[in-house]
Amino acid sequence: MLVRVIILFFFFNFSSIANEFYQTNQKDFKCNKELVFNPKEDIIEVKISNNKKWVENLLKVLVEFNHPDSKTSSSGHFNFIIRDKYKKYYNSKVLIRYKAKNLVCEHNARVKITGDGWWHLDWINGEPFASVQVKLLDGNINNIVNFKLLLPRSRKSDNEIFITSFLKYLNFISPTTFYADVKINNFKTKYIFQEHLAKELLESHSLVEGPILEGDERFTIEKGLNNQSFYPLSMSRISNSKYIKNDISKMKKSLEAISFMNAIYIQSHLSNTESFGKTLFALEKLNINSKIIDDLFERNFDTYESIIYAMDAAHGQSHDDRRFYYDPINNFFQPIYYDGKPNIIDYYNKIKKSKNSGDNFKSENLKNIISKEAVNGAEKAIVLINNIDNNNFLKILSQNGLTLTSEDLKNIKDIIVERLEKFNDISVESSKLKNNKYYFERLESKKDYINLVFLDIEKETLEICNYNLSNCKTQTLDFNYLESVYAQRFDFLNDKNKDKIYLLIGKNKKLNFENSKKFKKIFINKNFSIKYNDKISIDIDHDNKNLTIKQNAQTGRAIISGKIVDSWKIIFMGDELNKIKNVSKNHENLTGCLTFVDIFLKNVSLSSRNSKCEDSINLIRSKGNITDIIIKNSKYDGIDADFSSLEIKDLKVENSGNDCLDFSFGQYKIENIDLKKCGDKGISVGEKSNAYFNNVKIQETSIGIASKDSSFVEANNVKIIDTKTCVSAYKKKQEFNFADIKIENMDCFNFKEQILTDKGSTINIKNL
Repeated sequence: MLVRVIILFFFFNFSSIANEFYQTNQKDFKCNKELVFNPKEDIIEVKISNNKKWVENLLKVLVEFNHPDSKTSSSGHFNFIIRDKYKKYYNSKVLIRYKAKNLVCEHNARVKITGDGWWHLDWINGEPFASVQVKLLDGNINNIVNFKLLLPRSRKSDNEIFITSFLKYLNFISPTTFYADVKINNFKTKYIFQEHLAKELLESHSLVEGPILEGDERFTIEKGLNNQSFYPLSMSRISNSKYIKNDISKMKKSLEAISFMNAIYIQSHLSNTESFGKTLFALEKLNINSKIIDDLFERNFDTYESIIYAMDAAHGQSHDDRRFYYDPINNFFQPIYYDGKPNIIDYYNKIKKSKNSGDNFKSENLKNIISKEAVNGAEKAIVLINNIDNNNFLKILSQNGLTLTSEDLKNIKDIIVERLEKFNDISVESSKLKNNKYYFERLESKKDYINLVFLDIEKETLEICNYNLSNCKTQTLDFNYLESVYAQRFDFLNDKNKDKIYLLIGKNKKLNFENSKKFKKIFINKNFSIKYNDKISIDIDHDNKNLTIKQNAQTGRAIISGKIVDSWKIIFMGDELNKIKNVSKNHENLTGCLTFVDIFLKNVSLSSRNSKCEDSINLIRSKGNITDIIIKNSKYDGIDADFSSLEIKDLKVENSGNDCLDFSFGQYKIENIDLKKCGDKGISVGEKSNAYFNNVKIQETSIGIASKDSSFVEANNVKIIDTKTCVSAYKKKQEFNFADIKIENMDCFNFKEQILTDKGSTINIKNL
């Protein structure tokens, strides 16, 4: 009996660690090492399991497209969209053929037709083809697990490669995009590979996960109002609604985002008064009116707008095609490039062929469509473009499958800059805030169908109103349907009346929203500032460069940002008296009690005590050197760093309920480490990080050092005492690969497992 108990104890202890291991189906573990897909020589092969059903489905779409009812009086337009019933997922295998490695990696996947218009369909040598979306169920391609294979013409071919590469080079959010040779059921053709707009895209741009918003197409291209389009019903939706999970702070942040964006949509509809009679094929630009609240967009938003218009990519400015990321730390929107259908390369090739240097891009043609932001951002855009390293950018283009000469690139940049210079000749009036009641009044013609939905997370209610808000009924919110509400999908409400339309507008009927920037902001000096809410008090000693931050309740949060913090001592003191229950550990979507974001640290000293936040101290996109960090009594993680590059001389953490150190997406170097009583891991390094540690002492932890998900840890002089597992390396998440640890010398005492790895990760300890 005793032996059985001991075996069971060991099993559960082992399982608590091993259940983090990613359960890969790969037989060849080389496929979970760091492999870089090279678009110039590697091949993607899609094998759809039920090819007969797949082809039958494609043929049905093509038959519908070629039906006489699809034709209109305009030869360039069709009364046709690819309906959702044809967008069913099919089980598939995806094979990646890595030429240089002479390696074929097979992944399980699901594949479906994607896109709305006829340009996503084609015949090639008698074979029906379509743009497709691929979800890998295991493995990844360059850390991407969800992507589209687009017929080149659906995205204007070379133009799409150029603009996505261009924007990404300039640090705007732009999906990884390249030409790829693809075989679908053994028929080979060229596609545009483009990553899906999801968490991996945000992380590749050093952004924490947050809401992604897009236009709701139900009442535009999908013609969801009695088989007609009605643009004034176009609102925004959250495309990554699964992001909220069961997290109350994420629920509130997502509601905040969609409320702000829908307020902008309503103002846009009011400024486009003619849109109340628009047809399906009219393009309604989303007019950004940020006056509903200050600082609602990142500071380079106007620069992005300028570049979009200069590249003739205004298709992506419509209500349907706009995409935004809502930064949950800074509480502002950042644009995401999507489906702009640019024309810059086609235009350049045309004038190159005709040897006509004149640009027909005239300012008077833009004055009625260009945004005020685009005009304002032109000068900054010119500076950015002139600072591009042409040789470096040409290499990026070549890698993505687009070959240009140095002269080509110079001429294209000249065209873009000349267009931007013309923006100075355009006069665009600033948008004026209009009374929202006029929007609701104009919905009267559709009053028999429309229901407006308002959501209150704290009261756990849905308020459903008629078109002009004169009659509202409240019902209890079923949180099981919350993701659907954010996605503007209301099937759970349509059981009683199939003809009713529901629109989530936001969190209150007045649409007068206070930003969750309920934070007071003061400048410590000209180089950095601190924002904090009313549950924080601060004391500043300028003479001795001491900043003391005291938490007066568990919901207190503080954020430090700016240019540089030089030689300051910053002390965080957690709340000890206020024992409020059920407080979210990431209140206001801030995981850190004290957060540093977008800041350079120089000779800084940090300390924290009695934190009850998810992270005692959180560093995001921060760089520099820290002389010492001391953290005691953290309910969860001691210190968490993301997307950062840091050197720390002395670090001491004691009594953390979860990890003492948690590093991801960065470069980290620590000279002296002393950790004690870490509830989970002493040191956790993950998500493509590189870390070097010297003189490490870890006591009383579950795992001493863990390297995971494409990370590499190198350590020297390691001493670990009283731990379940000394060191562990493994793959945890599908979008990453195996991890490695290299230790020069290590002593580990009183442990259950000295080394624990999955089959592909490595641990090399020289003195063992």
